[in-house]
Amino acid sequence: MRESLEAAEHEILIVGWDIDSTVELIRDESHSLYPSPLAETLQSLVERKPSLEVRVLSWDFAMVYVLERELVPAYRFGWQDSERLHFHLDGEHATGASHHQKFVVIDGDLAFVGGLDLTKSRWDSREHSADDPRRVNSDGKSYRPFHDVQAIVSGETARQLRELGAFRWKNATGEALPHIGEFDAETTNGAWPISVAVQGEDVPACLARTWAEPNGSSVTREVEHLFTTMIAEASDSIYIENQYFTSTTITDALCARLEEEDGPEIALIMPAETSGWLEQLTMEVLRNKALNRLCAADKHHRLEILAPESSELADTKINVHAKVMVVDNRWLRIGSANLSGRSMGLDSECDLVVEDESGEMAAALRADLLAEHLGADAESVADTIEKNGLLATIREHNGNERSLARLDIAPADYEDAIEPLAHIADLEKPIKQRKAETGNSGDGGILRVLTSRVAGRVFLAALVLGVIGWGIWASLQGGQAFDPKALLALLRERATHPLAPLIVIPAFVAGSIVIAPVTGMIALCALLFTPWTASLAAIAGTLASTLVNYEIGRHLGKAVERRAPRRLLDRMRKLGRSADTWSLAGLRLIPVAPFAVVNMLAGTAHVPLRPFLQGTLLAMGPGIVLICFSVDRARAALAGEPLFDPWVLAVIIGAGISVIGLRVWQKRRGD
Repeated sequence: MRESLEAAEHEILIVGWDIDSTVELIRDESHSLYPSPLAETLQSLVERKPSLEVRVLSWDFAMVYVLERELVPAYRFGWQDSERLHFHLDGEHATGASHHQKFVVIDGDLAFVGGLDLTKSRWDSREHSADDPRRVNSDGKSYRPFHDVQAIVSGETARQLRELGAFRWKNATGEALPHIGEFDAETTNGAWPISVAVQGEDVPACLARTWAEPNGSSVTREVEHLFTTMIAEASDSIYIENQYFTSTTITDALCARLEEEDGPEIALIMPAETSGWLEQLTMEVLRNKALNRLCAADKHHRLEILAPESSELADTKINVHAKVMVVDNRWLRIGSANLSGRSMGLDSECDLVVEDESGEMAAALRADLLAEHLGADAESVADTIEKNGLLATIREHNGNERSLARLDIAPADYEDAIEPLAHIADLEKPIKQRKAETGNSGDGGILRVLTSRVAGRVFLAALVLGVIGWGIWASLQGGQAFDPKALLALLRERATHPLAPLIVIPAFVAGSIVIAPVTGMIALCALLFTPWTASLAAIAGTLASTLVNYEIGRHLGKAVERRAPRRLLDRMRKLGRSADTWSLAGLRLIPVAPFAVVNMLAGTAHVPLRPFLQGTLLAMGPGIVLICFSVDRARAALAGEPLFDPWVLAVIIGAGISVIGLRVWQKRRGD
């Protein structure tokens, strides 16, 4: 890709699930283009080529990924320094969805499409060597071997990908891209990388998409339709590489073929283990259930479920991230779609499908990939498949240093208990949003709850009484008489558990949804935890609830507008246009409306999320610290502990000065 970027003259369009500005594109120090970190490379190209425009579109990721991603990528890409380098985070999708498409289009005439994201922990060589010094992130940390597949296309297919990219860019930004015909063909260089051989020319190809309208009104399910069609029409073999396998639709389709007396052979290549604890508790649980269904349907022994491994890697497993399918010698498919419910009907996806009339390209791709996994020669693998079939070839060539091992799909004891929760992570369709124009009880009923202060006070009272009640019960169980001081000491002792502060975050979110007083929740935190722990937990809860309220306002839209004070909403829109962090911080300093209501209005007015969160932290952080340390001193007095602690009093005074200073500054700025 780096070679093709160098040949770009008019436009580079990059679309991804995650894009990291620091990812190094070249790992060979002897290469003429080394070094090439992504953002610096794009900045350099724009500076050197006056007619070049670069656009980068990345999913505006969910908070669950906040520890894994670059927090402020736009600044790293240098958008503020260039009029021709544009970076945008795209959150315009259906509720619960993600943007999962991954493609790069150069000058509207050449494109890369498949499963690979331009982010950290993705680069590897096909050898997947142990301790490869090049397989490191920008911070120098190594990661486990990574297997993925990307296709390169030119001509009409590349132009169709550019059209998809133009649609995505306009959907996210409102800006229409120039037509491809406006590019000057005479100044467009051939961008095909000389290091990659062309596998086929003038072949029929199509793009299969999944796309859910942001309001959940309709879903394009081309990915799912083409998967089921390819499975149904397979004659001899189905070869699949995929990161996940959870889709009920795909499981049903494969089970139906396995139950046939003379159906196709099926080889599934998957990672031995998913990447992290969250995936293990969600996608892996659903995967085991689906794969066990396949095994039960395999009455004629035409199924192998395998994971690549290498004796050189010892206990390290190769991470399979590819999304590949080869059916007979007829169809080959490379794309972004996992075999999951999300990819069938919720996340945005894009797969390239080629119908190979000659049979040579599909057979060559399958043999090439199997040779990599089995440590064998591609020609020998291809010959064996032609003579003996797919599964016999895998068995014959297996057992080398590189091999394919049968995947362990024995269910864990906890899987049945958490399966209902796992399905939440793999939604198969958008969460439907009622149209605000209908005026029915749907949105209005929700908003009545969301803007009821009575409900918030009831929630906070129930929370406080619940904590106190639990403490009284625990003390009585221990045979102690009821004593307020002892009760408080017991509650604080139980709150020392390492995971206890994490409970604060969902409690704050739940409280904010029913407009519980945020200061009351902060004060309760301060009673239960040490002041620093309480401050950090309350800040995290405040930001999490800000995000949730913001998304509620964004998705309920006009229903919120009908109940919102017009003056306040207009002010929000004005602040949204300026996107000034300090102005948004000032909005927090003057309580014009309840905390959660301000958050919802910010979402409705499309105030940029990042500066809004930064302004919230800037304005509320010192106040939260002040409340937590002040309440802690009051608690100390009740418990008979020494009241005077120079360090604690210094923090209280400092936080108080910060709050007063911010308020004075805001007042003068308003004047």
